[in-house]
Amino acid sequence: MATCRKISKERMALKISLAGTIFVASLGIGYGLYVGSNAILLDGMFSFLSMGMTGLSLYTAYLVSKPDDEQFQFGYAHFEPLINVVNGLLILITCLFAFVTGVQTIMHGGHDIVLGDAIIYAVLSTVSCFSIYFFETHIARSVDSELVRVDSQEWLVDAILSAAILVGFILVVIFDAMGYSKWNAYVDPILVTTLSIAASILPIKVLRRNLKEVLLVAPQDSAQEHVDQVIAELSEKYDFDDYTHHFAKIGRQYDLEINILVKDENKWTTKQQDRIRQIIWDRLEDDLGETWLSVSFTGQERWL
Repeated sequence: MATCRKISKERMALKISLAGTIFVASLGIGYGLYVGSNAILLDGMFSFLSMGMTGLSLYTAYLVSKPDDEQFQFGYAHFEPLINVVNGLLILITCLFAFVTGVQTIMHGGHDIVLGDAIIYAVLSTVSCFSIYFFETHIARSVDSELVRVDSQEWLVDAILSAAILVGFILVVIFDAMGYSKWNAYVDPILVTTLSIAASILPIKVLRRNLKEVLLVAPQDSAQEHVDQVIAELSEKYDFDDYTHHFAKIGRQYDLEINILVKDENKWTTKQQDRIRQIIWDRLEDDLGETWLSVSFTGQERWL
């Protein structure tokens, strides 16, 4: 029941995000072309890109809730970090393109914008983006969803972009009042260049975290320490001859394989083996949640 509520909230958050993205993307691209602002156009394109990725995230949220089948016999959990890696790469490429565009515009003397309409856009976009960011952050924490968490970070980037654009346009008004209007043409490209650098920080963090899961790097966290501790304690208590274990986190699922060497076949009956499996599960269930657990017993070292 708890899992069903989690999936329901996750999908609801992503659907609201998708609707918000369509609104902000349309607003940004339309206003950007109308007022001649590359900063607004970048904001709109970022939202448009997010729209596609939110759609993918919504589909992924549906996939990872499905049980394993004949085609994907280990389930669909691996789709989640994979989609997040693609998401992060696309955002990073967008930031790089925006940086190059901004530098080129500065070198060519900048350009003017329609200020009044630009400020209206910046206010609407900033309020919308921050509202959805705080909503998704709350949902991500309540259901512990990496998909919603990554999507909320995209909204944070978009909100920061919009807020910085608003500040920049306010600076244009101040420059005009102070008699420095000749610098106004450089405000928009400087905003684009600066924001593209700032916005690249979050996708780099997303890539670093999710690439580890795609590459099956063992999680270096409290869960790993607890797994090591539990197996070591059981080995000492029940006198395992030796053991090995392999641990990975893929999306919202942990994969744990434990191989135990037992040379006394008479001591380790099927009933005793199942008892050890149950003890391991009981000790780790709270920390690992959704876990693919495999505990094997062997009398030969080569199978470790």
